[in-house]
Amino acid sequence: MPDAYPELNDTQRVIRDTARKIVDRELKPHVEKLEHEEEPPYACIKNLARGLGMAGDGEFTEAMREASPEDHLEFFVPAAVAIEISRVCAGVLVSYGVSYGQVAGTIRRHGTPAQQERWVPGLMSGDVVGGWGLTEPGAGSDAFGSMRTTARVDGDAYVLNGQKTFITNAPYADVFVIYAKLEENGSRNIQPFLVERERPGLDVSKPFRKMGTHASPTGAVYLDQVRIPRENLLGGGVRERDHVKGRLADERAGMPTLSLGLADRAFELALRYSKEREQFGQPICNFQLIQRRLARMYGLLCNMRNFVFADFLAGRKVRMGMADICAGKLYCCEAATQITMEAIHVLGGNGYMEEYEVERLARDAKLMELGGGTTEIQELTIARHLVGG
Repeated sequence: MPDAYPELNDTQRVIRDTARKIVDRELKPHVEKLEHEEEPPYACIKNLARGLGMAGDGEFTEAMREASPEDHLEFFVPAAVAIEISRVCAGVLVSYGVSYGQVAGTIRRHGTPAQQERWVPGLMSGDVVGGWGLTEPGAGSDAFGSMRTTARVDGDAYVLNGQKTFITNAPYADVFVIYAKLEENGSRNIQPFLVERERPGLDVSKPFRKMGTHASPTGAVYLDQVRIPRENLLGGGVRERDHVKGRLADERAGMPTLSLGLADRAFELALRYSKEREQFGQPICNFQLIQRRLARMYGLLCNMRNFVFADFLAGRKVRMGMADICAGKLYCCEAATQITMEAIHVLGGNGYMEEYEVERLARDAKLMELGGGTTEIQELTIARHLVGG
């Protein structure tokens, strides 16, 4: 059976199989309840973090201890973990990715030692849930120019006012990184603030009703005269907005891997179904039009795999430029939507039914084209880098 991975050696295969076993054990039994929003994902996230070694020693420890530099685990392990989680439930990966990647990552890179010590361990282990507050009702793609959330100095505190929307984990988050226009010394510059959930004046919405990624609660954050101490200004003040672009670049760089997991699972289900489903006295995989769909799906999947594992296959550690990151997100996210929709066609009427899983994969895949910057933003960013604008 073709899959999402290139050819693996024994160590890499053990790690892939271990990740799959942990995800199947800790996440798969909960998917139906998560999909119907009968429980939030955070207990599953904590169990996954423990099993996958995100919070210290886990089941990966022995395999990684025996690894050699030739195994290139610095590339392989994050990709394998993301692929295996997204194959089972992409929404859980979205929620954990925001808390672990965007929020913990922002604090690790720009926070003061005290901020890092207070928040990072809990965010990495899943004991603390984080929300990344950039988007506003009137500020999506134009996040900086249209931002209306403000912060002003008031004695030894800052006072925040505004609203954020489409914030992953907002209904349950313990801490938010909130971006606001800081009014200080006659100037207004955008700064990140750490805002705890229990601060008076901070409120959150109920989880939004969405097309997909139901396992990832999304909501709004309301800030009405929220006072926070001076030490909650992230890093004591971030002088450049490039750190936001860096976080967005990291998010965009991770989305091809998430998309690959979704697409791989959809292709697996479609191929298996085509061999088992019989019409006119034979499996439908014998019909050329079904074969054409499968061949096109596989071609897209191969290109996705090659992009995700480019550095791994080459055995090098090279940080891609923004144009390449955006190109990867653009291609892989659109390819995931195409593959999951093709899978629905292969399954026919059954593909439209919830019990056959591919309709959920298709709904989840569509978000990848929107989150982290829409398709149009990726195209514009690539073009500007190419022409030097």
